[in-house]
Amino acid sequence: MVSSRVSKKDDPYKWHAIAYALLVGLTAPSILLLVMVTQPAPVRDVSSLRIQQIAQELGLDTDAIYRGAYIYSKSCALCHGNDANGVARLGKPLRNSAFVQEHSDDELFTLIAQGRLPSDPANTTGAAMPARGNQALNDDDLRSVVQYLRSLQDMDQPTVLVDAWNIPRDMSSETAGPSGVGHDLFVASCSACHGPQGQGMEGLGKPLATSEFVVAQSDEELIKFIKSGRPIWDSNNTTGLDMPPKGGNPALTDEQLSDIVRFIRSIHK
Repeated sequence: MVSSRVSKKDDPYKWHAIAYALLVGLTAPSILLLVMVTQPAPVRDVSSLRIQQIAQELGLDTDAIYRGAYIYSKSCALCHGNDANGVARLGKPLRNSAFVQEHSDDELFTLIAQGRLPSDPANTTGAAMPARGNQALNDDDLRSVVQYLRSLQDMDQPTVLVDAWNIPRDMSSETAGPSGVGHDLFVASCSACHGPQGQGMEGLGKPLATSEFVVAQSDEELIKFIKSGRPIWDSNNTTGLDMPPKGGNPALTDEQLSDIVRFIRSIHK
């Protein structure tokens, strides 16, 4: 009898449970509706849509543009700017560029593949353009870069002015100096940041012609330093810029690095 009376006794928490269930049941739909209403609409990748539009308008390969943009960021942006608007005293603007628009894909490919030394009469900046971006890029890489450059041209906009990048030919005396294998290698691999005669470039590489660091290091130490480079996080890096291993040219041999060091010694004052 006792057990029967206990089993029939009301559960003291029964009404709490019922009330909670009703609360959840009534409010859940409202909460769900509120979330759906306030949820922001999916954001489309505007740049991706723009690239697809450009590719369609110009008859370009979308995948090649993406690939070219990546290669450009790794191999060309240092001199021509992340946004392709140029870097003072280095690479000219490539966005809305008359040069790009006036040359064929094959001509642009050849220029990127061969580079352009400061001694080239067609070089109007005095800065070296290393062959294949100093990265040993293959032909497909270069053609992708050309496709990317095409995508930067807006034919409805005027071409960009490049007068600020052009230097008079009578300033060639600034780049005159020791010549030879070491000089050519230095110009191709180091001059973009350190200048064609190691005079340094403001906001980029330090002067090497008057460097106490150069004096303090042996030839072997300089070769080791050039081979390893100096990343931006190195505590001894006081420029705030990465110095890439071998100047960004992994193809340089130890013998060629020795030639570069000999050239640096020859210009030191």
